[in-house]
Amino acid sequence: MTGSRSTRPRRKTGTSGHPLGTPNKGLSPNTGPLATAAWLLARGLLPHVRSWHVQVTIGTSDPVVDEDAATLFRVELFSEEWGFWFRHAGKSSWIRVTDLPFVHGRDDHDLLAETPSLKNIGVLLGTLERRFGFEMQPRCALLRTNLVGAEIAIRNWLAAL
Repeated sequence: MTGSRSTRPRRKTGTSGHPLGTPNKGLSPNTGPLATAAWLLARGLLPHVRSWHVQVTIGTSDPVVDEDAATLFRVELFSEEWGFWFRHAGKSSWIRVTDLPFVHGRDDHDLLAETPSLKNIGVLLGTLERRFGFEMQPRCALLRTNLVGAEIAIRNWLAAL
């Protein structure tokens, strides 16, 4: 048939052809889940539950005695997001990353703009140590997870931060 037009819908101009519809700066709407999945893979960990979690709390002393008064840095990883919480000098910041980083509650230390990728969280930790003049003790970190047999892999990750 000549002169016949295809019935296939055409793409609207200006819309993304990317299947994830990448919004800002090419970040996927699944930034949090992709980052935590990559974190698991890099450590050779395989979750046996759908909703897994890892919480690592690092202090400045051996061990953290009074959590309410101590300088602490906490990294939290979940199957659907990740984030970090930092407390120092009576101020705290809590940043979470789902699709984009956002402040969860408060950001007294203005860390939202400094939020790195999960694989570079150690860079942020080093920046905080230099800025505030303390040294974290990752070897004494408190670990909480529902990933069976993950402690050695998590402690090796901490040692490399």
